[in-house]
Amino acid sequence: MLPCYHRVCLGRLLSSQQRQPVKFAMLKKSIIAITGTLLILFLMFPHGCKKGQETEEEITPVEIDLFAPVLNEPGPPIVPKSGDFTVAVIPDTQYYTASKNGGTPKIFESQINWIKNNQEKENIVYVIHLVDMAENGDNPAYAHEQWFHAKSMMYKLENPVSIPYGIAVGNHDQYPSQYPVTGTTNYYNKYFGVKHFGGRSYYGGHYDLNNDSHYDLFSAGDNDFIVIYIEYDAFNEDQGSMNNWAYNLLTQYSTRKAIIVSHYLIGNNGSSGTNNGDAGTFRSQGQAIYDRLKYCPNVFMMLCGHVGDNGEGYRNDTFQGNTIHTFLSDYQSRENGGNGLMRLYRFSIEKKLLEVKTLSSVTNECETDGDSQFAVTLFN
Repeated sequence: MLPCYHRVCLGRLLSSQQRQPVKFAMLKKSIIAITGTLLILFLMFPHGCKKGQETEEEITPVEIDLFAPVLNEPGPPIVPKSGDFTVAVIPDTQYYTASKNGGTPKIFESQINWIKNNQEKENIVYVIHLVDMAENGDNPAYAHEQWFHAKSMMYKLENPVSIPYGIAVGNHDQYPSQYPVTGTTNYYNKYFGVKHFGGRSYYGGHYDLNNDSHYDLFSAGDNDFIVIYIEYDAFNEDQGSMNNWAYNLLTQYSTRKAIIVSHYLIGNNGSSGTNNGDAGTFRSQGQAIYDRLKYCPNVFMMLCGHVGDNGEGYRNDTFQGNTIHTFLSDYQSRENGGNGLMRLYRFSIEKKLLEVKTLSSVTNECETDGDSQFAVTLFN
Protein backbone atom coordinates (compact mmCIF):
# COMPACT_ATOMS: atom_id res chain seq x y z
CA MET A 1 0.00 0.00 0.00
CA LEU A 2 1.33 3.43 -0.87
CA PRO A 3 1.86 5.71 2.12
CA CYS A 4 -0.52 8.46 3.06
CA TYR A 5 0.68 11.93 2.19
CA HIS A 6 0.45 15.32 3.83
CA ARG A 7 -1.47 17.61 1.54
CA VAL A 8 -1.67 21.34 1.01
CA CYS A 9 -5.00 22.48 -0.38
CA LEU A 10 -5.47 25.78 -2.15
CA GLY A 11 -9.26 25.71 -2.14
CA ARG A 12 -11.04 27.79 -4.70
CA LEU A 13 -14.47 28.12 -6.15
CA LEU A 14 -14.82 26.77 -9.65
CA SER A 15 -15.45 28.95 -12.64
CA SER A 16 -19.03 30.09 -12.77
CA GLN A 17 -19.19 29.91 -16.54
CA GLN A 18 -20.58 26.38 -16.55
CA ARG A 19 -22.36 26.52 -13.23
CA GLN A 20 -26.06 26.01 -13.02
CA PRO A 21 -26.57 26.96 -9.37
CA VAL A 22 -29.67 26.12 -7.46
CA LYS A 23 -30.21 28.76 -4.79
CA PHE A 24 -31.90 26.40 -2.41
CA ALA A 25 -29.04 23.91 -2.58
CA MET A 26 -26.45 26.62 -2.05
CA LEU A 27 -28.36 28.07 0.90
CA LYS A 28 -28.55 24.61 2.43
CA LYS A 29 -24.81 24.12 2.03
CA SER A 30 -24.17 27.48 3.69
CA ILE A 31 -26.39 26.59 6.63
CA ILE A 32 -24.63 23.26 7.05
CA ALA A 33 -21.23 24.95 6.91
CA ILE A 34 -22.25 27.29 9.74
CA THR A 35 -24.15 24.88 11.96
CA GLY A 36 -22.42 21.57 11.16
CA THR A 37 -21.71 19.27 14.03
CA LEU A 38 -18.27 18.74 15.52
CA LEU A 39 -18.32 15.21 14.12
CA ILE A 40 -18.58 16.40 10.54
CA LEU A 41 -15.94 19.06 11.11
CA PHE A 42 -13.64 16.41 12.51
CA LEU A 43 -14.17 14.16 9.53
CA MET A 44 -13.55 16.99 7.08
CA PHE A 45 -10.48 18.45 8.80
CA PRO A 46 -7.83 16.07 7.40
CA HIS A 47 -8.79 16.99 3.85
CA GLY A 48 -8.44 20.72 4.18
CA CYS A 49 -11.11 21.44 1.53
CA LYS A 50 -14.84 21.72 1.82
CA LYS A 51 -17.11 20.00 -0.62
CA GLY A 52 -17.68 22.19 -3.64
CA GLN A 53 -14.00 22.91 -4.18
CA GLU A 54 -11.41 21.14 -6.30
CA THR A 55 -8.02 20.46 -4.83
CA GLU A 56 -4.96 21.76 -6.64
CA GLU A 57 -2.24 20.05 -4.67
CA GLU A 58 0.47 18.00 -6.28
CA ILE A 59 0.87 14.64 -4.54
CA THR A 60 4.45 13.47 -4.96
CA PRO A 61 4.93 9.72 -4.41
CA VAL A 62 8.07 8.53 -2.67
CA GLU A 63 7.75 5.12 -4.29
CA ILE A 64 7.92 4.01 -7.90
CA ASP A 65 4.51 4.31 -9.56
CA LEU A 66 2.74 1.02 -10.07
CA PHE A 67 1.69 2.05 -13.58
CA ALA A 68 3.27 3.79 -16.53
CA PRO A 69 3.02 7.57 -16.64
CA VAL A 70 -0.32 8.90 -17.83
CA LEU A 71 -0.55 11.62 -20.46
CA ASN A 72 -2.26 14.76 -19.21
CA GLU A 73 -3.82 15.85 -22.52
CA PRO A 74 -6.37 13.64 -24.32
CA GLY A 75 -5.68 12.41 -27.81
CA PRO A 76 -7.89 13.19 -30.80
CA PRO A 77 -11.52 12.11 -30.28
CA ILE A 78 -12.79 8.91 -31.81
CA VAL A 79 -15.00 9.16 -34.88
CA PRO A 80 -18.05 6.88 -34.51
CA LYS A 81 -18.92 4.76 -37.51
CA SER A 82 -22.38 4.81 -39.03
CA GLY A 83 -24.89 2.12 -38.15
CA ASP A 84 -25.17 0.19 -34.89
CA PHE A 85 -23.10 1.43 -31.96
CA THR A 86 -22.27 0.46 -28.38
CA VAL A 87 -22.20 2.15 -24.99
CA ALA A 88 -19.87 0.32 -22.58
CA VAL A 89 -20.76 0.32 -18.87
CA ILE A 90 -18.27 -0.42 -16.07
CA PRO A 91 -19.94 -1.33 -12.73
CA ASP A 92 -18.52 -0.78 -9.24
CA THR A 93 -14.71 -1.07 -9.21
CA GLN A 94 -14.13 -0.45 -5.50
CA TYR A 95 -12.63 -3.88 -4.82
CA TYR A 96 -10.23 -3.52 -7.75
CA THR A 97 -8.80 -0.18 -6.63
CA ALA A 98 -8.68 -1.34 -2.99
CA SER A 99 -7.24 -4.80 -3.79
CA LYS A 100 -10.01 -6.34 -1.72
CA ASN A 101 -11.99 -9.61 -1.89
CA GLY A 102 -9.73 -10.94 -4.61
CA GLY A 103 -9.95 -7.84 -6.74
CA THR A 104 -6.84 -6.15 -8.12
CA PRO A 105 -6.11 -3.02 -10.16
CA LYS A 106 -5.06 -5.31 -13.01
CA ILE A 107 -8.66 -6.52 -13.34
CA PHE A 108 -9.79 -2.91 -13.69
CA GLU A 109 -7.04 -2.42 -16.24
CA SER A 110 -8.29 -5.43 -18.21
CA GLN A 111 -11.72 -3.80 -18.52
CA ILE A 112 -10.22 -0.60 -19.90
CA ASN A 113 -7.94 -2.51 -22.27
CA TRP A 114 -10.86 -4.58 -23.54
CA ILE A 115 -12.81 -1.42 -24.34
CA LYS A 116 -9.83 0.16 -26.12
CA ASN A 117 -8.98 -2.99 -28.07
CA ASN A 118 -12.57 -3.50 -29.18
CA GLN A 119 -13.60 0.12 -29.67
CA GLU A 120 -13.59 -0.03 -33.47
CA LYS A 121 -15.01 -3.56 -33.73
CA GLU A 122 -17.93 -2.84 -31.38
CA ASN A 123 -18.20 0.82 -32.43
CA ILE A 124 -18.00 1.89 -28.77
CA VAL A 125 -18.94 5.57 -28.77
CA TYR A 126 -19.21 6.28 -25.05
CA VAL A 127 -18.24 4.72 -21.70
CA ILE A 128 -20.18 5.01 -18.42
CA HIS A 129 -18.73 4.20 -15.00
CA LEU A 130 -21.46 3.41 -12.44
CA VAL A 131 -19.04 4.25 -9.65
CA ASP A 132 -17.87 3.38 -6.29
CA MET A 133 -14.56 3.84 -8.04
CA ALA A 134 -12.85 3.71 -4.66
CA GLU A 135 -13.69 1.87 -1.45
CA ASN A 136 -12.93 4.55 1.13
CA GLY A 137 -13.62 7.93 -0.47
CA ASP A 138 -11.38 10.68 0.93
CA ASN A 139 -10.28 8.66 3.96
CA PRO A 140 -6.63 9.71 4.29
CA ALA A 141 -5.50 6.22 5.23
CA TYR A 142 -6.55 4.79 1.85
CA ALA A 143 -7.48 7.56 -0.57
CA HIS A 144 -4.17 8.19 -2.30
CA GLU A 145 -3.62 4.60 -3.40
CA GLN A 146 -7.21 3.88 -4.40
CA TRP A 147 -7.71 7.08 -6.40
CA PHE A 148 -4.29 6.69 -7.97
CA HIS A 149 -5.46 3.37 -9.40
CA ALA A 150 -8.81 4.85 -10.44
CA LYS A 151 -7.37 7.77 -12.37
CA SER A 152 -4.56 5.68 -13.86
CA MET A 153 -7.10 3.28 -15.35
CA MET A 154 -9.75 5.73 -16.55
CA TYR A 155 -7.18 8.09 -18.07
CA LYS A 156 -6.14 5.25 -20.37
CA LEU A 157 -9.38 5.89 -22.28
CA GLU A 158 -7.97 9.27 -23.30
CA ASN A 159 -4.95 8.12 -25.34
CA PRO A 160 -3.85 7.57 -28.03
CA VAL A 161 -7.40 8.47 -29.07
CA SER A 162 -9.98 9.85 -26.68
CA ILE A 163 -13.08 7.76 -25.98
CA PRO A 164 -15.76 9.94 -24.31
CA TYR A 165 -16.64 8.81 -20.79
CA GLY A 166 -18.53 9.92 -17.72
CA ILE A 167 -18.52 8.93 -14.05
CA ALA A 168 -21.20 9.09 -11.40
CA VAL A 169 -20.51 9.52 -7.67
CA GLY A 170 -21.38 6.63 -5.35
CA ASN A 171 -21.52 6.27 -1.59
CA HIS A 172 -17.98 4.87 -1.43
CA ASP A 173 -16.66 7.89 -3.30
CA GLN A 174 -18.04 10.20 -0.58
CA TYR A 175 -16.49 10.76 2.85
CA PRO A 176 -18.27 10.16 5.07
CA SER A 177 -20.17 7.72 2.89
CA GLN A 178 -23.71 8.53 1.73
CA TYR A 179 -23.61 12.29 2.38
CA PRO A 180 -23.56 14.37 -0.83
CA VAL A 181 -23.69 17.75 0.94
CA THR A 182 -21.98 17.27 4.29
CA GLY A 183 -19.49 14.75 2.95
CA THR A 184 -16.48 15.44 0.75
CA THR A 185 -15.47 14.22 -2.71
CA ASN A 186 -12.10 15.95 -2.94
CA TYR A 187 -10.19 13.13 -4.62
CA TYR A 188 -12.96 12.53 -7.15
CA ASN A 189 -12.95 16.20 -8.10
CA LYS A 190 -9.16 16.33 -8.17
CA TYR A 191 -8.96 13.66 -10.86
CA PHE A 192 -12.40 13.81 -12.48
CA GLY A 193 -13.51 17.37 -11.81
CA VAL A 194 -14.49 20.29 -14.00
CA LYS A 195 -10.85 21.16 -14.65
CA HIS A 196 -10.23 17.71 -16.10
CA PHE A 197 -13.26 17.56 -18.40
CA GLY A 198 -13.79 21.24 -19.11
CA GLY A 199 -13.33 22.16 -22.77
CA ARG A 200 -13.89 18.65 -24.11
CA SER A 201 -16.39 18.50 -26.93
CA TYR A 202 -18.67 16.04 -25.14
CA TYR A 203 -18.65 17.68 -21.70
CA GLY A 204 -21.85 19.63 -21.12
CA GLY A 205 -21.53 21.14 -17.65
CA HIS A 206 -22.15 20.51 -13.98
CA TYR A 207 -24.54 21.09 -11.10
CA ASP A 208 -23.66 23.65 -8.43
CA LEU A 209 -19.99 24.08 -7.53
CA ASN A 210 -18.29 20.81 -8.51
CA ASN A 211 -18.53 17.84 -10.85
CA ASP A 212 -20.36 15.41 -8.56
CA SER A 213 -23.46 15.77 -10.74
CA HIS A 214 -22.83 16.67 -14.37
CA TYR A 215 -23.87 15.91 -17.92
CA ASP A 216 -22.35 14.90 -21.25
CA LEU A 217 -23.49 15.22 -24.86
CA PHE A 218 -22.66 12.84 -27.70
CA SER A 219 -24.03 11.79 -31.07
CA ALA A 220 -24.14 8.38 -32.76
CA GLY A 221 -26.36 6.51 -35.20
CA ASP A 222 -27.91 9.76 -36.47
CA ASN A 223 -29.19 10.46 -32.95
CA ASP A 224 -28.14 13.02 -30.37
CA PHE A 225 -27.87 12.00 -26.70
CA ILE A 226 -27.56 13.61 -23.29
CA VAL A 227 -26.24 11.61 -20.33
CA ILE A 228 -27.06 13.09 -16.91
CA TYR A 229 -25.19 11.93 -13.80
CA ILE A 230 -26.92 12.45 -10.44
CA GLU A 231 -24.91 12.02 -7.24
CA TYR A 232 -25.82 9.33 -4.70
CA ASP A 233 -28.00 10.77 -1.93
CA ALA A 234 -29.27 8.25 0.63
CA PHE A 235 -30.65 10.76 3.12
CA ASN A 236 -32.27 13.29 0.79
CA GLU A 237 -29.82 16.07 1.52
CA ASP A 238 -30.15 17.54 -1.96
CA GLN A 239 -32.42 15.28 -4.05
CA GLY A 240 -35.05 17.86 -4.89
CA SER A 241 -32.58 20.42 -6.21
CA MET A 242 -30.56 17.86 -8.18
CA ASN A 243 -33.71 16.41 -9.74
CA ASN A 244 -34.93 19.89 -10.69
CA TRP A 245 -31.56 20.57 -12.30
CA ALA A 246 -31.86 17.36 -14.31
CA TYR A 247 -35.46 18.18 -15.29
CA ASN A 248 -34.42 21.60 -16.56
CA LEU A 249 -31.63 20.03 -18.63
CA LEU A 250 -34.05 17.55 -20.16
CA THR A 251 -36.33 20.42 -21.10
CA GLN A 252 -33.44 22.44 -22.51
CA TYR A 253 -32.21 19.46 -24.55
CA SER A 254 -35.64 18.08 -25.39
CA THR A 255 -34.56 16.84 -28.84
CA ARG A 256 -31.79 14.68 -27.39
CA LYS A 257 -32.42 11.11 -26.25
CA ALA A 258 -31.64 10.97 -22.53
CA ILE A 259 -29.79 8.46 -20.33
CA ILE A 260 -29.92 8.98 -16.55
CA VAL A 261 -27.09 7.56 -14.42
CA SER A 262 -27.21 7.38 -10.62
CA HIS A 263 -25.58 4.90 -8.29
CA TYR A 264 -28.63 3.37 -6.57
CA LEU A 265 -31.92 3.34 -8.46
CA ILE A 266 -33.31 -0.21 -8.19
CA GLY A 267 -32.60 -3.53 -6.48
CA ASN A 268 -31.91 -6.98 -7.90
CA ASN A 269 -34.54 -8.93 -9.78
CA GLY A 270 -36.74 -11.12 -7.63
CA SER A 271 -35.42 -14.25 -9.37
CA SER A 272 -31.80 -14.68 -10.40
CA GLY A 273 -31.11 -15.52 -14.04
CA THR A 274 -34.31 -14.11 -15.52
CA ASN A 275 -36.17 -10.87 -16.14
CA ASN A 276 -39.51 -12.68 -16.13
CA GLY A 277 -39.97 -12.76 -12.36
CA ASP A 278 -40.44 -9.81 -10.04
CA ALA A 279 -38.73 -6.73 -11.43
CA GLY A 280 -36.09 -4.84 -9.51
CA THR A 281 -37.95 -2.43 -7.24
CA PHE A 282 -37.22 1.27 -7.09
CA ARG A 283 -35.25 2.41 -4.06
CA SER A 284 -35.85 5.77 -2.41
CA GLN A 285 -33.66 7.95 -4.61
CA GLY A 286 -34.52 5.96 -7.72
CA GLN A 287 -38.23 6.45 -7.12
CA ALA A 288 -37.73 10.18 -6.58
CA ILE A 289 -35.71 10.52 -9.79
CA TYR A 290 -38.25 8.57 -11.81
CA ASP A 291 -41.20 10.49 -10.38
CA ARG A 292 -39.59 13.81 -11.33
CA LEU A 293 -38.18 12.90 -14.73
CA LYS A 294 -40.91 10.64 -16.14
CA TYR A 295 -42.60 13.77 -17.48
CA CYS A 296 -39.70 14.22 -19.92
CA PRO A 297 -40.46 12.06 -22.99
CA ASN A 298 -36.83 12.04 -24.14
CA VAL A 299 -35.77 9.84 -21.18
CA PHE A 300 -35.57 6.22 -22.33
CA MET A 301 -32.88 4.63 -20.15
CA MET A 302 -31.59 4.72 -16.56
CA LEU A 303 -28.50 2.92 -15.25
CA CYS A 304 -27.28 2.06 -11.75
CA GLY A 305 -24.98 -0.21 -9.73
CA HIS A 306 -24.48 -0.42 -5.94
CA VAL A 307 -26.34 -3.70 -5.27
CA GLY A 308 -24.12 -6.78 -5.13
CA ASP A 309 -25.21 -10.40 -4.59
CA ASN A 310 -26.45 -11.51 -8.03
CA GLY A 311 -25.95 -7.91 -9.11
CA GLU A 312 -28.48 -7.73 -11.94
CA GLY A 313 -31.86 -6.07 -12.11
CA TYR A 314 -34.22 -4.68 -14.73
CA ARG A 315 -37.56 -2.93 -14.88
CA ASN A 316 -39.50 -0.90 -17.41
CA ASP A 317 -42.10 1.75 -16.69
CA THR A 318 -44.42 3.48 -19.15
CA PHE A 319 -45.87 6.93 -18.51
CA GLN A 320 -47.91 8.85 -21.06
CA GLY A 321 -46.78 6.49 -23.81
CA ASN A 322 -43.05 6.73 -23.09
CA THR A 323 -41.20 3.68 -21.72
CA ILE A 324 -38.14 4.07 -19.50
CA HIS A 325 -35.88 1.03 -19.11
CA THR A 326 -33.87 0.83 -15.88
CA PHE A 327 -30.86 -1.50 -15.65
CA LEU A 328 -28.82 -2.57 -12.62
CA SER A 329 -25.39 -4.19 -12.96
CA ASP A 330 -22.91 -4.67 -10.10
CA TYR A 331 -20.67 -7.73 -9.84
CA GLN A 332 -18.54 -6.87 -6.80
CA SER A 333 -19.93 -9.87 -4.86
CA ARG A 334 -18.72 -12.32 -7.51
CA GLU A 335 -15.29 -13.93 -7.45
CA ASN A 336 -12.30 -11.59 -7.50
CA GLY A 337 -14.43 -8.56 -6.75
CA GLY A 338 -16.27 -8.91 -10.06
CA ASN A 339 -13.69 -10.67 -12.25
CA GLY A 340 -13.90 -8.00 -14.93
CA LEU A 341 -17.63 -8.36 -15.61
CA MET A 342 -19.13 -5.37 -17.41
CA ARG A 343 -21.97 -4.46 -19.72
CA LEU A 344 -22.27 -3.60 -23.41
CA TYR A 345 -25.45 -1.88 -24.61
CA ARG A 346 -25.77 -2.27 -28.37
CA PHE A 347 -28.01 0.27 -30.10
CA SER A 348 -29.61 -0.92 -33.33
CA ILE A 349 -31.57 2.11 -34.51
CA GLU A 350 -32.78 0.40 -37.68
CA LYS A 351 -34.15 -2.61 -35.77
CA LYS A 352 -35.33 -0.42 -32.86
CA LEU A 353 -33.56 -2.75 -30.44
CA LEU A 354 -31.32 -2.21 -27.43
CA GLU A 355 -29.29 -5.38 -26.96
CA VAL A 356 -27.73 -6.09 -23.54
CA LYS A 357 -24.57 -8.16 -23.26
CA THR A 358 -22.58 -9.05 -20.12
CA LEU A 359 -18.96 -10.17 -20.47
CA SER A 360 -15.79 -10.61 -18.45
CA SER A 361 -12.67 -8.84 -19.62
CA VAL A 362 -10.66 -11.44 -17.68
CA THR A 363 -12.08 -14.58 -19.29
CA ASN A 364 -13.47 -12.93 -22.45
CA GLU A 365 -16.62 -15.00 -21.89
CA CYS A 366 -20.23 -13.82 -21.83
CA GLU A 367 -22.96 -14.54 -19.34
CA THR A 368 -25.95 -15.76 -21.31
CA ASP A 369 -28.70 -16.21 -18.72
CA GLY A 370 -31.91 -14.25 -19.07
CA ASP A 371 -30.95 -11.23 -16.97
CA SER A 372 -27.45 -10.94 -18.45
CA GLN A 373 -28.13 -11.17 -22.18
CA PHE A 374 -31.40 -9.86 -23.58
CA ALA A 375 -32.94 -7.18 -25.78
CA VAL A 376 -35.59 -4.51 -25.27
CA THR A 377 -37.45 -2.22 -27.63
CA LEU A 378 -35.60 1.02 -28.29
CA PHE A 379 -37.24 4.47 -28.23
CA ASN A 380 -40.86 3.32 -27.96
